[in-house]
Amino acid sequence: MKFFSEILGDFVDLPEEPRRIVSLAPDITDALFRLNLDDRVIGVSIYCNRPKGKTSKLPRVGAYLNVLWDKLKELEPDIVFLTTGAQRKTALEVLSRGFPAVALPLPNSIFGILENLRKVGVITGRLEIAENLAIDLLRVLNSLKEREIKARVYYEIDLGGEITAGGPSYITNALRILGLENIYSSKTESYFKPDDMETKSLKPDLIIYEPKPERRYKAEDIERSLRERFGDIPIIITEPDFLAHYGPSLIDEVLPDLKRKLEKFFQR
Repeated sequence: MKFFSEILGDFVDLPEEPRRIVSLAPDITDALFRLNLDDRVIGVSIYCNRPKGKTSKLPRVGAYLNVLWDKLKELEPDIVFLTTGAQRKTALEVLSRGFPAVALPLPNSIFGILENLRKVGVITGRLEIAENLAIDLLRVLNSLKEREIKARVYYEIDLGGEITAGGPSYITNALRILGLENIYSSKTESYFKPDDMETKSLKPDLIIYEPKPERRYKAEDIERSLRERFGDIPIIITEPDFLAHYGPSLIDEVLPDLKRKLEKFFQR
């Protein structure tokens, strides 16, 4: 199979139906399992935790930006999946070391997630399953869609420091589907370190905070820190790997869960 690689600007040769798949991108790992390719996934990254309970026993071949090259060679993959963006250099190194690899684009919207799902389906010979799943996910999105904005929101994730999302991010798109306006939606950067004074000046109605998976802060400590920074603004603290996950599970697991949290919040 010839597949056009955006990071190379050229076509790469891939097997027609890869049997030994390594995924270093959590969103693609999620998609592979949703396409019933469980028996073909032979290695993942340490951040590939969705679908929940299905990746824990798989060999970990590295992190998001680092690869255990000896382990990857030992697994002899037919294909290695990555994304662009921060993984671009890693993808190029995987290719330079002779491994067949594909780097799919980071989605800038919910629809980019569906497009990547379809691409994974094309590459793995599961296009029909991928398209049927995409239709189901569109139905979920339609059921979640709010017709008016209920609140202006500041979203923050701990990535070893404070990071928020701007207009081009799929997170801004996801929040709007739920009737929330990201206070930084006018920013042209997808992700950036926010300024606390600017955040306060934008007067959010609600803070949505996502902790880093390996950090073990108590919810009350997180709330205390946020109130010291922003004052008495209502806060929703999510579980780790929540809105930061941009695989299919974002649509039919994360967003319905967040909507339930929001409904409880607005009923107060």
